[in-house]
Parts: sequence; structure tokens; C-alpha cells
Amino acid sequence: MRELIQMQSAIDVAAEMANSFGGDGAWDALVGLMVGCPDKLTEPYRTEIKAMADLTGIQLEQLTLLNLFYEIAAMCTSLVAVNHEGQVFHGRNLDFGLFYLWDTEEHTWDLTLRLRLSSLRDLVVQYEFIKDGKLLFKAVTFAGHLGVITAVRPGAFSVSINTRFGSSLDTMTNFFLTGLEPDQQFVVYANRDMMTNCATFEEAKDYIENIGLLRRAYFTLGSPDGGIVVTRAFNGTDHEAIINTKDPNGWYVLQTNYDWNEPDIFLDDRTNPGNHCMQKLGRKRVTKEGIFQVMSSQTTLNKATVYTTVMENHDQNGSPVHIQTGVQGPVLVHLN
Repeated sequence: MRELIQMQSAIDVAAEMANSFGGDGAWDALVGLMVGCPDKLTEPYRTEIKAMADLTGIQLEQLTLLNLFYEIAAMCTSLVAVNHEGQVFHGRNLDFGLFYLWDTEEHTWDLTLRLRLSSLRDLVVQYEFIKDGKLLFKAVTFAGHLGVITAVRPGAFSVSINTRFGSSLDTMTNFFLTGLEPDQQFVVYANRDMMTNCATFEEAKDYIENIGLLRRAYFTLGSPDGGIVVTRAFNGTDHEAIINTKDPNGWYVLQTNYDWNEPDIFLDDRTNPGNHCMQKLGRKRVTKEGIFQVMSSQTTLNKATVYTTVMENHDQNGSPVHIQTGVQGPVLVHLN
């Protein structure tokens, strides 16, 4: 019962954000567009979302829209860093709906929406995917969300996805009219497919460089010995930033929601503070505690931050995979 109330609260938050951006009735109009959309999803998502609607009693179209809303409203910071011992740590902050919290008339943060956003923190879950009795991957997401936003596969790779700005009107219109094209997927579902089907970092990198997407996105991938940020277009890759420890400043990669050749806007400058914190931390202090400290520094940590995750991966002969998530609210809560 508590989880159902929390899921309904998440829908209320998404609806309020949609209406604040698109005007009264925007959420209802978007829900109307969802009629028939679950049948256009690939398996297992088609069956899973219908089962979730049956179990919760929440309208199927609202659940479908909520799943897609996470894809377009996630403002995030992701980084991968390598220390002198060769250990790789992957940090990510998930910020939800940052621009929806800014009151354009009063030029201040909307306190009502900020309070409503706190209900999303109650939905953060960390879970394990098991196949044939073995751990396939660990992930952090929201209850009721079928996609993967943050995850790590033992001995192989870790991943976090960030929203990339730009219109997806054409691809979404085609989806509503005819469904998905062959080799095309929603970002959050492509991420889960990758975690499920790719056994190595190279397989994951190849998949995420080439799968057709309905939205542009940034994929930050960590491997047992390095990392990369893949800047994705709808079809193909626009840019890649790769860890190169031979470069004095190449021991980490950091990605927010802005392209490699564009500055952050004044309201949302997270790249420069993030880089400053990493330089101040230094390669010798790259640990899970050090990365968590960076992710908890202003403005990487901001008013829209829902959770912080630090992942550590090892090779098949190393220590077990590590993932630690802190729900960033008035009180920091760890999910182990």
C-alpha cells in the first residue's frame, strides 16, 4: 500500500512538472497520447508494464508516460575516474526536473515542487537482476520504472545515462504512428537491454554506439580499467571522451547535460564545479569516499538531486562488485 501511494505521488509530481511547463492540461494531453502505446513496446516491457498496471490499479497510460518521463526529465552528472592503483570508480547524481523547479516569474526555486520532489526519494530502489541463479547486474532506479538508469555488471562494466537536450518530435511522432523501427529503442530500455545481453565492456560499448534511439543521450561507461562518455545522436555517435591515464588530466571523464563543445548555462553550471572538485581531489585520492565527496559538492549536488550512486567494478578475479547509493534529501540515507 505504501509503495502504491508513493508511485501515485511520483505520477503527481510528473504531472505537476508537465503542467508547469506546458500549461494546464498538458499532462492529461500526454496521457491521451499514450493510448495504445504499451502495445508498441518491445518485450519484456510490454508485458511488464501491463502487469504492473493490473497489480497496482494505476491507469496503464499513466504508468507508460511515467516510465518515459524519467527519460526526458533526468538532469544528471556522471563521472568515471581511475586512481594510481588502477581502481575504477563510477559516480553519478540523478537530478530530476531541475528546470521545472525554477520559477521564471519570481526568479527563484519553486518551494512547492521542491517539497513534492522529495516523494521521489522514497521511490529509490537498488535491486539485483538474477539469471540462472547468478547475479547478472545491480541497478538503481525508481519503483515502478522498468528501464535502467544506473547499473553495474560484475567484472564487465558500469553505466549511467544523462539526458541530452534537443527535440525528439520526429522520432516520437513516428513511434506514436507506427511503433518502433527495427534496431530502435527508448534510452532507458536500451540501457536495460545492454545490461542484460552484453557480457563485456566492448560489447556494451559497441551496442550503445549503434542502437537507434528515440532521444539523444549521454552514456557514461566504466570498465575494470577505464571509462568513456558516449555522446549519442538518434542514429550513431557524435563524440566520445575516453580516459587516457598518459594524459596528466586524462585520469577521469565527467559529463553533465551539455555537449563537449558547449558551455553550461548560467542557471545550471555543473561541469566547471565538477571539474574543479575532481582536480582538487586529485588522482591519488580517488576512492569511493572521495568520489562520493565530489558528487556531494555544490553545484554537482543541487536542489533537484534525488540520489547519488558510487560504483566500483573489478575484473573477474577481483573483489565483488560494489554499488552504494545515498538518497540526497534532508537526511542522507544509504542503500547497500
